[in-house]
Amino acid sequence: MKKYYIITLLILLSCNVLAQEDYSFSVQKNRPVETVEPDVLSEQPYNEQSSEETEDILVSPPSTSSTHATQVAESRNQVVLLIGDSMADGMGARFNDYAVKNGFEFHSIVWYGSTTRDWAIASDLQYQIERVRPTYIIISLGTNDLGYKDYNRRTAAIQTILSRVGNIPYVWVGPLPWRKVKDRRIINVIRDCTGEGKFFDSSSVIASRADGVHPTRQGAAHWVDKIVEWMGEPDLNDNPIEMDQPDFTTRYRHDEKHGMGYHGRR
Repeated sequence: MKKYYIITLLILLSCNVLAQEDYSFSVQKNRPVETVEPDVLSEQPYNEQSSEETEDILVSPPSTSSTHATQVAESRNQVVLLIGDSMADGMGARFNDYAVKNGFEFHSIVWYGSTTRDWAIASDLQYQIERVRPTYIIISLGTNDLGYKDYNRRTAAIQTILSRVGNIPYVWVGPLPWRKVKDRRIINVIRDCTGEGKFFDSSSVIASRADGVHPTRQGAAHWVDKIVEWMGEPDLNDNPIEMDQPDFTTRYRHDEKHGMGYHGRR
């Protein structure tokens, strides 16, 4: 009897121990598991600034002497588009020298005999903008507008061209002096439309000519050097861009080159 009692007591104690172990396991099993997800930031209260305050911060000039460096864009990684009349023919080769020297992409479209009205009527400019996606545009027009008296129509044409340029930084290069045409009022018409800081006046540039009108390769190179020098001056140019002068020449072919019989895209 005593032996039976002892056996019964042992059985009861073992059952109790098993029950406790079972309970301990079940509690640990049901406890929420803490997980840590990498690269997940805890939510923090965000103090939003008004757009006006943010804008003020962005446009505030630096307090150091680095103002010039922040204002002048680097030519590297720029996509530059030159469009113009036959005067752009020689200019393109020299600008390509600058492209190779300074590491930017360069495109040029030449349309012989074209005027501001031709470019305003045709859709070539917006076509080229969509094609190459320029970050900077150089316009060389006005030589074939010299002598015309319909200044209101020329003004409308120039404004149409500039509306297609939109917000893209640009510079308009005025025509070189031409002895046969004394009336150069078109220069003032262009400047009135672009503003002083986006117009390069070529009236004082002395460039050797091949035929009395078009510059030689050397003359065109000298002309472009003067333009680029002006383009790097933030006090003169509203869209300054800095380029180192190349000490070599390159072989270059324009993207498109159209004769005087061309009427433009419609």
